[in-house]
Amino acid sequence: MTAPNPKDGTAPSAADIDESFQLDSVSTTKTPSGCTGRDWFVYRISQGRNMITGYRQGDLKAVRQEVEQIVVGLNERRHTRKERPGPKRGRPAAQGAAAPKHDPDAD
Repeated sequence: MTAPNPKDGTAPSAADIDESFQLDSVSTTKTPSGCTGRDWFVYRISQGRNMITGYRQGDLKAVRQEVEQIVVGLNERRHTRKERPGPKRGRPAAQGAAAPKHDPDAD
């Protein structure tokens, strides 16, 4: 069973589940062009039909942990943006005070 939506108590839709980011793979690769060093990995993160491909250098365990944190961050950002309230209505935007203009003839 999936957790209910905190906004209205409903279960997440299939579209919400399909749209979450997932780590698909981490595998060794050649050093990317323009880069130096050894121990490079290519990772793939999917979101529905979208695919993100990235490169990291290091050991497999560290790279996997870093990329899993990226996935968590992407999913948190995706969910919090929907819940973030918009600008407050009825309040005018702050007006910046104009800096005094320098008159070169006054010197």
